[in-house]
Amino acid sequence: MQEIIIIGIGQSGINIGLEFIKQLNYDHCLNNHQEIINQDRYNKKINVFYNENSRQQFIPRCLFLDLESSQIDKLLLQKDVIIDPNCCFSMNCGSGNLFAIGKYTEGAELMDKCKHVLNRYFEQSGNLQGIMMFFSTGGGSGSGMASNLIQYFREKDLTKIVHCNPVFSQGVIHNYLEIYNTVLILHQMIETVDIVTVFDNVALQYICNNNNLDSNYDNYNKIIAESLIQTTASYRFPGFINGGMKKLALNLIPFPRLHFFQPSYMIINQSGWSITNILNKQYKLCSFQDYLPNEYISYQIQLRGNCFEMPESQSLLIRKDDLYQFLGHDTHYRTHTSVQHIDHENIVGFLGNSNGFKKYMQSYQEDFIKMFRKKAYVYAYEYVGMDQMEFTEAEYNMNDLISEYGPFIHSCCHSEYDNYEEEEEY
Repeated sequence: MQEIIIIGIGQSGINIGLEFIKQLNYDHCLNNHQEIINQDRYNKKINVFYNENSRQQFIPRCLFLDLESSQIDKLLLQKDVIIDPNCCFSMNCGSGNLFAIGKYTEGAELMDKCKHVLNRYFEQSGNLQGIMMFFSTGGGSGSGMASNLIQYFREKDLTKIVHCNPVFSQGVIHNYLEIYNTVLILHQMIETVDIVTVFDNVALQYICNNNNLDSNYDNYNKIIAESLIQTTASYRFPGFINGGMKKLALNLIPFPRLHFFQPSYMIINQSGWSITNILNKQYKLCSFQDYLPNEYISYQIQLRGNCFEMPESQSLLIRKDDLYQFLGHDTHYRTHTSVQHIDHENIVGFLGNSNGFKKYMQSYQEDFIKMFRKKAYVYAYEYVGMDQMEFTEAEYNMNDLISEYGPFIHSCCHSEYDNYEEEEEY
């Protein structure tokens, strides 16, 4: 049994983490009192995200942090999910949208207060596999405290998987400090994080518009949570091919620093669908496709439902015109979950390790250089005790990663599945 801790940081991270827990409750048939209401549903692996107490309640294994108290207060007052108040921490200062405050001053103080909760999770868990962390890269609380937590877990146990799910403000930047904050937390994610699933506001906005939904943060959070429910389905339910955090990292990361994934998912409740549709823009939750739509270092298809009964079915193969693979790498992986979603017959998820992340970072690099060369707003970080060398190191590290993606551009070859010109339809 693999066990995972959910961590939400800052306003964005708390809202996404809470929505994720709500959908986990729904998927496992838990009521508002965290009790199982459908004993027939397969719940053998429910302890992946929950701890069971003496009253047979399944309390989510989570931690929520914010430098402002308002969001934590709302979290504790909501009635849909029972959250242990001892796992929620806040202060009354705010971050001023500064990475330095979230990491070095008030954020470091708050981190010291919550370490006993993390240590308790480590002691109580028989097979802790890692953490899933939610935050916004542009916020001071999210980026700064996320950096502290990442560093803490690395020092605590190198064998645990750190899976970050950041929301990038790509194309929707409201404050110039968000560029600095994003580059600084990217520096930490490049060096010490195992898996990063990238979400951004541009792609989420496009999905909402394409599905006639209001473009607001509530709908963004629901879309992200639905995607993660699909990603973790093979952790929580049985199937032909089970998944896990370590298996995901092993299969999709050919080189340690190239661990930034593009998520997609598609709900299938109709006939005549094609699995290759998941590569279309309307199903992707980040905007890598704006740069290099078809070039992937590795990818994983996540299947959930009863129409995928044969693991080797041709329907699992992606045509050569829709996806490229790289010579020398076995880059096609699958997971399967036989327990259907309550509302949907079949779902297909996709995680792609795309070299489009190179151009994605270059857009931040250009904005960062324009600001940092003039030392714009750097004084605000220095005033809190941050050194300019950290900016320089973050820039160098980002440049190095961009160059590491370079050799993969236009070096693609077709996969061993090229002989399958058409897919089987259901």
